[in-house]
Amino acid sequence: MSGSRIQLLYLQPAPLFGGAERQAAEQASYLPEFGIDVTVMAGPGQAIIDWLEAGHAGRIIHSENFPGGGRPRKGLRRATLPYHFIDLGLRARAQIKELLAESSFDVILASLPFAWITGSIVAREAGIPIVWRAGGYYINPVQVAGMWSLTHFLRPDLLICNANSVADTFHPLIPAPLEILPNGVDMNVFNPNAGSAAHYRPSDARFVVGFAGRLATSKRPEDVIALAARLRESQPDTRVLIAGEGTRRSDYEALARELGANNVRFLGYVADMPSFYAACDVIVLPSRSEGSSNMLLEAMACGKPVVASDIPPMREQLDHDHTGLTYPLGDIDELSRLISELRADAGLRRALAERGLQAAARSSARSSARKLAEILTRLVADARDKRRAAQHALALVE
Repeated sequence: MSGSRIQLLYLQPAPLFGGAERQAAEQASYLPEFGIDVTVMAGPGQAIIDWLEAGHAGRIIHSENFPGGGRPRKGLRRATLPYHFIDLGLRARAQIKELLAESSFDVILASLPFAWITGSIVAREAGIPIVWRAGGYYINPVQVAGMWSLTHFLRPDLLICNANSVADTFHPLIPAPLEILPNGVDMNVFNPNAGSAAHYRPSDARFVVGFAGRLATSKRPEDVIALAARLRESQPDTRVLIAGEGTRRSDYEALARELGANNVRFLGYVADMPSFYAACDVIVLPSRSEGSSNMLLEAMACGKPVVASDIPPMREQLDHDHTGLTYPLGDIDELSRLISELRADAGLRRALAERGLQAAARSSARSSARKLAEILTRLVADARDKRRAAQHALALVE
């Protein structure tokens, strides 16, 4: 270690900007308070770099060697994907090795499988521990098989999951020491007084429903669009805002047109999320795969009532009818009923918002970073002790 401070290399692939990227940015900003100096290698997207720079998050390496850059491969070009990923992997490995050659790192923290693989290869060569961070609840059978095969060759020194339900998914496939570290929210950024509703709130709206997330099938934005189509007839002055980007955005916009949901507004990537939450009266999250949802934490921290699908990770974050409302996954009838109930009952909205705010305040980004620092400090100390013991044993043999 460099003096008494730990040197951390944080690998965060980020073609877009979402929950995992937000946690990386916030943790990198707070970890130096707790004795961890951070170098973040992130990309290829620019949004995470902007957040890291805004948070003064130590040294930042913008890498083009993580997946997601360039235009999507469609048609026959999809056949080149395996070669593309192999090429990216070789270049990412070389870049990580170069970083380790020029700086002395004590530990690597890798988020997402691509970084797990490339980071683990280099960590093993350098003789330093690596931590894998997992944050999703659902993985498909192909991913299960791939992960099971991967861990026969590469295995982390520690697995960090952001929810117990995430650990239930990943830990059986990744037989490594486990820590549960729920996400935190930065109350300096997200709070009831943050943001300006006027930036995003439609002028003709009496009631606004918001959704924020990657426009990907796991988040089920189609359910938000179906909700909007139903509300268009019964509540013509209700508007629905969708914040987020994804390769399927044009498909979802087409679905909105097909369903006649002209009350939906696609905002694309939103940098000013506090203003987005300020513009909304209620936030919905219909996702089938979450871990510890940043969107829920941020919305609750901004004093907004939330409605989410009733899947195990949501049940860890929300107490139904107390800090939020839940409904059966994919049940648009029940989602519509809950939104109508919230629109009609301002007292219920205030009660849920107040209790949600209290829950969010107990999950601060600073406390999450403190716990991560404690975990990394123990891991590095154990690795150092093992190296010393091995060196002592070798000396005795010689």
